Amino acid sequence: MKSIVVVSLVLVAFAFADPPWTDNVLAADVGDTINEGESCMAMDGDYIYCICNVNERNRIAVIPYGRSTDGGQTWTTTWWKDMTVGIRWHTDPVLLCDDTGYVHMFIQYSSTIIRHYLSTDHGLTWCDSTDVSDRSSVDKPWACYHGNNIYICWQAFAGSYSGIAFAKSTDCGRSWTRSTIDPYRTGITGICTSPSGDIYVMNRYWSGGSIYIIKSTDEGNTWTTPLLIETGCQYTDGYGDRCPLPCIAAPTDSHIFVTWVDDRYGNWDILYKRSTDAGATWTSTAILNDSVTGGQCKGWVSCDPFGGLHIIWYHTPSWPTSQYSWWSIRYQYSNDYGATIRPSIRLSDTTFRSPVTFMGEYHVILADSEKVRCIWTDGRETDLDLWFAEADLSAIGVEENPFRTVRVATVWLNVPTVIRGRTVPVEFGLRKGSLVRVKVFDALGRNLKSANLGYREPGLHRIQVSDLPAGQTLFVKLEAGETVTRKCTVLR
Repeated sequence: MKSIVVVSLVLVAFAFADPPWTDNVLAADVGDTINEGESCMAMDGDYIYCICNVNERNRIAVIPYGRSTDGGQTWTTTWWKDMTVGIRWHTDPVLLCDDTGYVHMFIQYSSTIIRHYLSTDHGLTWCDSTDVSDRSSVDKPWACYHGNNIYICWQAFAGSYSGIAFAKSTDCGRSWTRSTIDPYRTGITGICTSPSGDIYVMNRYWSGGSIYIIKSTDEGNTWTTPLLIETGCQYTDGYGDRCPLPCIAAPTDSHIFVTWVDDRYGNWDILYKRSTDAGATWTSTAILNDSVTGGQCKGWVSCDPFGGLHIIWYHTPSWPTSQYSWWSIRYQYSNDYGATIRPSIRLSDTTFRSPVTFMGEYHVILADSEKVRCIWTDGRETDLDLWFAEADLSAIGVEENPFRTVRVATVWLNVPTVIRGRTVPVEFGLRKGSLVRVKVFDALGRNLKSANLGYREPGLHRIQVSDLPAGQTLFVKLEAGETVTRKCTVLR
């Protein structure tokens, strides 16, 4: 029986976040004596959802779930739990929204099983689907989607899928196909897809201090041999952080960006590597954070539909960390797939202390074609609560992308600014032959149309994209080795 209690929230804001980030809003709080921990967020336009575990989960069977219908200005919190599984311990929650606007919730129960829940009414009600994992020993799931497919990975210590496990659903999570993609190692994983649907799984193998990348180009049916991309990883738990999740993003079919927390230099840092050839080779390891004193942890990276990378991490100037450490959330942006990264700014509008040693193992940042949004936990109100902030992509400078000029020199795209009718003429030029794909997104970042044009010779090409919704601003994206995006408005 699932139990739901609704709690109305009073919004609290401070005025010290660096522009263009908004004042912070309280997004999920289930009680002044309960500490909300690691969190995840999903969004579909003005519908935004957040979820987290609690530090007291060994005695309180609850998953705090927040929902906003006005772009994050106001929130309602639900005490969500499912006791039909027969396990009190609710933990490691994951949320995502697919292209149809359906919301997918993944909950791990103790270290026994991962369950999936589906909402088809903007997160108001939930229906159960089959178990994602078998009932063995599981930990740290993470999920993503592409098209109609949902993908999830986790580490399994026993059962039929011991090692790095993977599951795929093609029916909105109602059934799952499971496999083992690395039977020789366990570790904390991250997963993402490239724009064309290649799947990348990042595995931080704790016992070997190494990082592996595993890739599938056929929707998870077959996988490459795990590729070792990093050795010498070190990490020691401390006040505020333990076992942080690594993170991976693929802004194009060629570019991949990975981050993890490491203390090889004496204190916690966010380290990163990048690939420009679809994971075949990788750059040398570098420090992401621009403050190398104190502690930096819980890094997260995601990409917007234009290929921009958005990154967050926790920062404290004190080391080693303790109950007296003051924390803040920092944000960085890259508009050239991580080749250069802008200096960090403060996303949280106040510094805070944590009343407990564990602030969760992950907190996330997401972007669509208009907004970048973040959810995290902090202790500014004596207990840990979830907080939310957002920024306009235009204010961050996405439209002032100097790297885009370089791309236009090799791949040229022209779309009329204003269209009358529901057919958009698309004109593009190639300096060299390439496989070509055209996609159309709405302002919420949802993929409305996708067409594989096959191999096209160098030169000028013209096509038409028909049956588009009227009265909307749309984004036409051309993928031809490089990626170019143009905006147009379809009049009613």
